[in-house]
Parts: sequence; C-alpha cells; structure tokens
Amino acid sequence: MRINLEPIGIIKKAGKCSEILIYSDFEQLVKNMMSKLSKNDNDQHSLVIIHKNKDLNDLHQVRVTKTHLIDRVGNILRVGKIDANDDSVIDVRLECNGLITGEV
Repeated sequence: MRINLEPIGIIKKAGKCSEILIYSDFEQLVKNMMSKLSKNDNDQHSLVIIHKNKDLNDLHQVRVTKTHLIDRVGNILRVGKIDANDDSVIDVRLECNGLITGEV
C-alpha cells in the first residue's frame, strides 16, 4: 500500500553534520520544539526524524533516524550526520528522557 504524505522540510548534507530545512508553512513546529528544550546548554537533545526513504531496493517508504540537535538558526535545524540527502522530512520529534514527545 502506498501512502502520500506531505513533507514539512528537507534534509541537506552539510560537511560533518546535516541540516534540516523546515518549510516556512511549518515554522511553528520549530518554535514549539525549541520552547520545550531545557535552558541548560550542557544538555544533549535528541531528535527523531521521520523522512522519506530513497533506497529503491528497500520496500519501506519511510525511515526513522535518531540524531542529536547541534543548534538552530531560524527554520534550519543543524543535527548530527544523517544518512540522507535531499530526503523529504515527514516529521520531527523531540526525545526527552528516553520518551518521544507526542506533539512538538
């Protein structure tokens, strides 16, 4: 079964890390997520990224990747390296104490 999903952004490789560009229509998602982060800069924040799978040999339409948040500039999230480039982002979730948030 094929499901059509609207992307909220795109993943781009950026040297030793990756950048997730969140489309302006979904910029509120980034603001909501940032408001839930701890104010302590020493905390490591993990993100769960659901993105389109471009591997044609794999029957799965999506991939789930866990990575850490490095920083944010506007609607661009700089994260640890993700094995994806030009993949459409379907969802971004914040992981807090081993639990994935229900709504970001």
